[in-house]
Amino acid sequence: MGHPEISEDTFGYESKTTLGLRESIDDVTPVPAQESRLQLFETQPSPEEQQWTPDLRDWLVFVNILILAMMDSFDATVMMPVLPELANAFGKPLVTTLWVNTIYLIISAASQLYFTMMCDVFSHGPLWIIAGVLSTIGSGVCGGSMSLAELIIGRMVQGIGGGGATALCFVIMADTTPESIQSRYSCYILLVRLIGSMLGPAVGGLFIDKGSWTWACYFNFVFCGLGLLLIPISVDLRVSKNIPLRKLRIMDWSGATMALLGPSSILIGLGWGGTLYQWTEWRTLMPIAVGLAILIALVLYESIWALHPLFGAKIFRSPGEIMTYVGCFCHGFVMLCQMQYFSLYFLATKYYTATVAGLALLALTGLALTPAAVVGIVLASEPQCSKYLISGGWALTILTSGCSILLDRNTPTVGWVFLFFAAGLGHGLVLASYNIEIYNRPKSERKSFAAKPIVISNFLRAWGMAVAIPMGGVAFLNLFGDELQRLGLKRDVVNTANGYLVLMNQVQMSDDQRKAIQDASATALQIVWELITGVSVVGGLSSALLWRHKS
Repeated sequence: MGHPEISEDTFGYESKTTLGLRESIDDVTPVPAQESRLQLFETQPSPEEQQWTPDLRDWLVFVNILILAMMDSFDATVMMPVLPELANAFGKPLVTTLWVNTIYLIISAASQLYFTMMCDVFSHGPLWIIAGVLSTIGSGVCGGSMSLAELIIGRMVQGIGGGGATALCFVIMADTTPESIQSRYSCYILLVRLIGSMLGPAVGGLFIDKGSWTWACYFNFVFCGLGLLLIPISVDLRVSKNIPLRKLRIMDWSGATMALLGPSSILIGLGWGGTLYQWTEWRTLMPIAVGLAILIALVLYESIWALHPLFGAKIFRSPGEIMTYVGCFCHGFVMLCQMQYFSLYFLATKYYTATVAGLALLALTGLALTPAAVVGIVLASEPQCSKYLISGGWALTILTSGCSILLDRNTPTVGWVFLFFAAGLGHGLVLASYNIEIYNRPKSERKSFAAKPIVISNFLRAWGMAVAIPMGGVAFLNLFGDELQRLGLKRDVVNTANGYLVLMNQVQMSDDQRKAIQDASATALQIVWELITGVSVVGGLSSALLWRHKS
């Protein structure tokens, strides 16, 4: 029935940190003048070459990798404490402003696939420059936005650059380091992404309280400027005149596009349901139906027609690998959902300032650094430990997610601090141990870097993050509306222009009324904590199945 499979030799992977490309697909001898200044070893490194010692240029490349990886995670989290202020500034419903974060995460996840596929064809240097420039342009558009629509467009452009930069970080790291140490070096990337997640909410909250939300966007120029400064002096930027068009044509562009459009359409419908429109209205049902149809088409296309499918049977080739990918998706969902809605808990239930809300998240992300560093760096050469650590991390995550259901306006500071410490410990264990598991799985025969397990796992983790915000938002806003209605207020007051901040900064309410609103917020957030707990249980079950399926 479908297309005949094209030989993998046609799709052979080679380093594109070099100055150019092969003359044709079938050439096997690169032109010496085009060899990369970053090529540190031959295709088959000797044992002596495995004792790799980086020189100055290698360190410049790696520093640039860390800067741009941190930039992406910073951009993904900087708006978390800013969203209520945006609803007030633009006079838009809160459910709409949630898309400021959601759209960045969706586009960032999708661009990771596109940029990784382009790395199989084009030189890495120019692609890295493009990603940095797009992120810079997007940051400028965001900072200068006069409407919510402009801000969302800016975040889309910023997401293309951020996701592309992250994808290239892993590609170039794999290109310039021996295979035996890639697990450890990829953990460094994950650690700086955690640091970016620490800086994002703290910086965003600080600018909201002490300045303007626009400076939370302009702050990204620091990362963009450093990255664009280092790229020209660390990688070659010359572009080959010969581009293998056949190789470009057979890549799974259609699959990547459907993987973007299908879930996005479903999330639009879910985000509108019960907030902007009733669940039974066509405006809610149509996006969901279209998204499901696209996903069905994606499955058929990848199974029958795709020449080199990104999501075919060869990629999900074993139950153990599938469970690993499921765990990565669930972890992305849990971590991002906790960060976003813990921030909302501090703003809506505890009435903390945005600065305090952003700094409070340091207890969650900050403690994740230590276990992630110990596991990912010290135990990188002990892959047999990964299953124990994954299961232990998920057990701790399930426990803390369940305990978060108890949070209310009376929860003492010491209570939520210890809860965040335990949650951060679980996240650090899960993040680093999955990284070890992925790098120590049986090697795939696929030569395209886009089909590598590290790329697919990063893509699915990013999609878990993207799904978290609208899913949590629709659950929170629907139940919050019910609670407000029970108190005698209009059901949609929290989701109307200025309504959210009116509730938080209400000065004409009595203490009892204020406490009632706080309790309503805490009750509404309980369904979010229950959702997180359910996803954590799924992640824990997937880790348990890793014990049964060893490969």
